[in-house]
Amino acid sequence: MYKGFIFDLDGVLVDSSRIHHLGWQKVLRKFGKDLDYQRFKREMFGRRGTETLEMIFGKGRFTPEEAKEISDSVDGSFVSLVAELGHPIPGSLEFVRALHNSGRKIALATSAPRPNVDSFLDAFSLRGVFNSEVSGDDVVRGKPDPEVFLKAASMLAAEPKNCIVFEDSIPGVAAAKAAGTVCVALLTTTTAQYLRQADYFINNFLDESLPDLISGSHRPGNSN
Repeated sequence: MYKGFIFDLDGVLVDSSRIHHLGWQKVLRKFGKDLDYQRFKREMFGRRGTETLEMIFGKGRFTPEEAKEISDSVDGSFVSLVAELGHPIPGSLEFVRALHNSGRKIALATSAPRPNVDSFLDAFSLRGVFNSEVSGDDVVRGKPDPEVFLKAASMLAAEPKNCIVFEDSIPGVAAAKAAGTVCVALLTTTTAQYLRQADYFINNFLDESLPDLISGSHRPGNSN
């Protein structure tokens, strides 16, 4: 049986890619640039804002202070719009509440800054549901570095190998596997082709395979 359940935020618990894309589009128009939505979802969703800037403009275009200011502006769009435009991934809120009510240890582990986490928790009444919460402000290195998931597992007092991570992005899945966890990829942001490092794939939290997954009866390499 798994000892810890770790959830990414964007694209896993809430469908927020459009919100983030809108925020980036608003900023990029000031620089005469456009950002294709599909490219954003596939290559940039799940990364820190400063890293997204480097992917769009290249390194050295902005000072660290300028990059942070731009990233904070985009995150501000999420904070102001998540309650209105953010839609829970089907079954996600019920799933995490059911885990909490059953006494399972669960954590939120995201590259998003703390204000985004707080606005999400408040918008969907999830205060107190997670045993621990790790935001992008709590780690030095962002995904695909495994730091965020290793810290979440430690806060749950669980070995990474006994944790299951729910992710949706390329850097997120890479981080989960680098941490040594079992990874379930949600196909909400991109396709299984790009997330092939994951151990399992689901479309949402209404998937019929979830009871077997959380019980640990279906593990990678398990022939049952």
